[in-house]
Amino acid sequence: MDVVEPEDIPLPDEPELEEESPYLRRQKAVAVRRSRLSRRLRLVLRGALFGILVLIPVGYVGYRLAAFALTSPRFLLTFPADVVVEGNGFVSRDEILSALGIPVPEKLGLGINLFRLSLEVKRKQVESIPWIRSATLTRAYPHRLAVHVVERTPVAFVNVGGQVKLVDAEGVLLEKPEKGVFDFPVLSGLEAEGGGAERRSRLALYEQFTRELAEEVPRSGWLVSEVDVTDADDLKALLIQGQETLLVHFGHNDFLPRFRNFLTLWPEVRKAHAKVDSVDLRYQNQIVVDPVGAVAPNPPGSGEADGRDNGRLRIE
Repeated sequence: MDVVEPEDIPLPDEPELEEESPYLRRQKAVAVRRSRLSRRLRLVLRGALFGILVLIPVGYVGYRLAAFALTSPRFLLTFPADVVVEGNGFVSRDEILSALGIPVPEKLGLGINLFRLSLEVKRKQVESIPWIRSATLTRAYPHRLAVHVVERTPVAFVNVGGQVKLVDAEGVLLEKPEKGVFDFPVLSGLEAEGGGAERRSRLALYEQFTRELAEEVPRSGWLVSEVDVTDADDLKALLIQGQETLLVHFGHNDFLPRFRNFLTLWPEVRKAHAKVDSVDLRYQNQIVVDPVGAVAPNPPGSGEADGRDNGRLRIE
């Protein structure tokens, strides 16, 4: 009878040794070798390398270019013809060159380096000329300076201290240029009390008046000789037709309708009076007439029913 050893009897639930376990085992961590250089140190080294390879060469090239530009004779203004002036009509070229500090003779000595010029400073020097409203300066390489100016536009003559001058829309007084023909009325009232804003306001009133009547007045045969804006609520104009001179009160608005009303009613005025000192157009659909030699007028509507107020005639 054979005897069976206990080791040789397989156990019913014993797993085979070669069977894989259903559970995942944690894998062994892989050791990471850390760099001995910190991140900050690496950034410093990269920056230094960038500076050595890029910034220093670029800086050196820029330095050499700047030195070349500031010393090379290629960029020198040596003749007045190297300055190109555009836009000037009343201001002479020599006056602009003088404002730039450039002598008028044919040669500029050792020359003026184009890069050493401050365009902002030179622009202000050109704009210091009263007739120049604005200026633009541009370097035109290799050795040209372009100057473009915008001159002021006069709108009237003014009498200042017994001298007749021109004035633009901003109230800047201008000397009459040698070359230039102007046909403007003589404007008064700008010397009234008030600052620059008040002067510009009075000039704006005058410009509105001339703009509205620019075509109607010449067609009518009348000529505007003088305009008074002393009273901002009552613009007064001296009109001339042949040998007749007439002062007209226009108020401060509706200049064209009032002038047309004047042209319509003027024949009746001439029938009533051979000579008229002034007319007032500030009242709707009527004109108030001051004959020559009339006494001080009363306000409209305060006289008798025949339309006369102490020599003042109202025509509707």
